[in-house]
Amino acid sequence: MTNPTISTRSPRPASVTARAGTNIALVKYWGKRDAALNLPAASSLSLTLADFGSETTVRFAADAGESGRDRVAFGGAPADAKFAERVRRFLDLVRARAGLSFPADVATTNTVPTAAGLASSAAGFAALALAASRAAGLRLSPSELSELARRGSGSAARSIFGGFAEMHAGARSDGSDAVAHQLLAEHAWDVRLCVAITAQGEK
Repeated sequence: MTNPTISTRSPRPASVTARAGTNIALVKYWGKRDAALNLPAASSLSLTLADFGSETTVRFAADAGESGRDRVAFGGAPADAKFAERVRRFLDLVRARAGLSFPADVATTNTVPTAAGLASSAAGFAALALAASRAAGLRLSPSELSELARRGSGSAARSIFGGFAEMHAGARSDGSDAVAHQLLAEHAWDVRLCVAITAQGEK
């Protein structure tokens, strides 16, 4: 069972909104065996939070974006150039898989401070993976979504699932076996994780 939720707002071209929870690593993977594919050097274990995360809306269409380029908004304002380019590279993966050439409108918001150690990028790219793939007409399995999300952020592979999730380091050079799976569902244990936000700035 996947953690992100989804709603489709219009038929075609679809505007799709997905939400995913941030995950807190209990056992970190520390390091990558392939930086280009975001392949972890070791397996990892995390707990996905139900009430903190990201919401992302994606629409692919000829009239989306500006001058044929993707338009990326973050928190209601144009995203900074570095983040926008990271999102565009990720969307290129989705377009290549779906055989699309349309630009996209992307709007994302976080319920946790960005770059503050609360895995906002994990939730963000998990939500983006689901919203973008569905908006592109793809229907990916949880394992395929995990692999796709990993390309945006290594930890995002775990945010596809609720509860406790394990990320496998994998052994294949193409990264097809470097995916996460759910160990325990959201309500299997009565577990609480307390988060104290002491500052809003980047770590």
